[in-house]
Amino acid sequence: MIRRAETDADLAGWCDVWTAITPREPTSLEDVKRRLQRQPERLYLVAEERGAVVGLGFVGPTDSPGRIGLAIRVLPEWRRRGLGSQLYEWVLDHALAQRPEWISGLVSGADQQALGWATRSGFEEYGRDVELLLELAGDEQLPPPLEGITIVEVGPRLHDAAYALTREAWEDLPTGFAVQTPDFATWLEEDLAGPIAFAAMDHGELVGFAALMSRDAPGLLEHGLTATRRTHRRRGIATALKQTQSAWAAANGYRELITFTQDGNDGMQAINLALGYEPQPPWIRVRRRP
Repeated sequence: MIRRAETDADLAGWCDVWTAITPREPTSLEDVKRRLQRQPERLYLVAEERGAVVGLGFVGPTDSPGRIGLAIRVLPEWRRRGLGSQLYEWVLDHALAQRPEWISGLVSGADQQALGWATRSGFEEYGRDVELLLELAGDEQLPPPLEGITIVEVGPRLHDAAYALTREAWEDLPTGFAVQTPDFATWLEEDLAGPIAFAAMDHGELVGFAALMSRDAPGLLEHGLTATRRTHRRRGIATALKQTQSAWAAANGYRELITFTQDGNDGMQAINLALGYEPQPPWIRVRRRP
């Protein structure tokens, strides 16, 4: 049976399936309820069999004007029974009602079955997000000092400057499609909800910013956007910020750091690889016209 997830129990089941399939990008009931409160047009569907949630559907806005996102997940043992196709009919109808220019989704490069299904459903690839993982040894060290640069923890007095730099960095992302920077309130709620954020300061001016975001998986943190002011790039600031994050995470008992980078962002990929991050299967962006 497929139905809209409305109760806390429904949404908790939705989160369980999502997290089981994407354990390094888990979600929680609190996350879903917070996002629903901000964007009530989101649709969450559950597919139930024998009283348990075994699949999910999702439709919601994206960071790109004119594009709406959807997702379908079915637990491996319940695939090839038509649940994915039924969920797709529900989410597609809801997405089409929004009259978007594009309908898009993400498919794991490790899941060839899902990628084939998306292709047969009329979706085509238009980009990739590179996933990289760093397993912490526990003795990571702070970076050597950079001339004229100090790295400090971000507090409320630096929020405005950090957000301004985030907007600048978003404009330079090599996405190949238009993206819209989150508003200040959403940025605070999403990017600064983690345990710590760092800023690189040049004589009192914020010229670099990087936050660590919490994930509902033991010992795991995710890097948010690593931003460096255009005038200060290629001076080692991004590397120093990431090394500071790694040292802090290791000292505070975390075991893994995960980060996602656009396929065309060669500079950031090179930094991550030089620091020992290991590439994982990519996330393939797919889309279709309504």
